[in-house]
Amino acid sequence: MSDKKIGLSRRQMLAGLGTVGVASVGAGLGTTALFSDEESFTGNTITAGTLDMSVTASIEAANEYWAEQVDLSELEETADGEAVTGIQVEDVKPGDWGIFCFEISIADNPGYVRTRAENLLSSENGYPEPEPSDEDGGDYNDPGDSGGAGELQDEMLAEVYRSFDADADSDPPRSHLTPDGGDSVAPEGTTLQEAYDEFSDGVVMRDGDGEPMVVGSLPEDEETPDGPGPVEWCLLLYIPEDVGNNVQTDGLSFDLVFEAEQVRNNPTPFDGDSAVSETTTSTATSTSTATSTSTSTPGT
Repeated sequence: MSDKKIGLSRRQMLAGLGTVGVASVGAGLGTTALFSDEESFTGNTITAGTLDMSVTASIEAANEYWAEQVDLSELEETADGEAVTGIQVEDVKPGDWGIFCFEISIADNPGYVRTRAENLLSSENGYPEPEPSDEDGGDYNDPGDSGGAGELQDEMLAEVYRSFDADADSDPPRSHLTPDGGDSVAPEGTTLQEAYDEFSDGVVMRDGDGEPMVVGSLPEDEETPDGPGPVEWCLLLYIPEDVGNNVQTDGLSFDLVFEAEQVRNNPTPFDGDSAVSETTTSTATSTSTATSTSTSTPGT
C-alpha cells in the first residue's frame, strides 16, 4: 500500500465548514413546526327523564239500586294531571254496595305507587227522626248542631282488594275480589273510618313478597324487559244490612290521591327524609298525582 497524504488547503477547509453550517441551519428551521393534534365532542346535552302516571276509575259491580243509577259499562273517569270527580252516590241504604276499581298505569319509567286518603268530611244533614237522640241512649250529636259529624263512616265498610274478576262464579259483593295477599291494610270488615286512618299517611302498593310493587316498563337489561303493566286497586263500599237508623241522612266525602315515584336509584320509596328521594323528586323526574273525590249520601 502506498502512502498517501491528504492535504486540505485553507480555502477548502473554510468551504467545508460552510457546508456544515448550512446543514445545521436547515435542521434548526424544521423544529419550528411542533407536533399537534385536536379532537372534539360537540353538542353535549343532558335531558331529565319523565314519569307519567294515569289512573282510570270505574264501577265494576254494584247491587241493583246502585246499578240502576249509572250505566256500569260506560262510567269511567281518567285522572292524568287534573283531579277528577269519582264516586258520587245518593240515597244509599243498608244492604247497598258497590265495587270501584282504579287502574294505575305508569309510562316512560317504572315507578312505585302510593295511595293516600285525605279530606274526610262527615255531616248529619239535618238529623231527622227516627234517628235516636242522646236521651234515647244513643251516642249521637245534638240535632241542633248543623255541623255535627254523622255516623256513616263508622258503619259503612271500605275494604281494599288487589283485583276484580268479572267472571267469578259466586255471589257478590266480595266473590269477585282478590284479597291483597292476605295482608291488606283494609281487609274484610274494615270500616270507612278505619280505612281512612290507615291510608291517611299513605300506603305503598306491595307485591306478593311484601316488596314495593314496580309498575310500568323496566329497563331492557332486566329479566322481564316489558315489566308489569297496569295494576288495579279495588275498593268495596258496603253498608251491611244490620246497620240501623243512626245513619239516616248522614253524608260523607273523601279524596283518594295516587302518587308515583321513580324506581331507579330509589331504595326507600316515598321516604321524604332521604337524600335520594329529595334528588329524584326535584331533578330527575317529577311525582305524578291523580285525585278522585268521592261522595256518598244516604237518604231516608
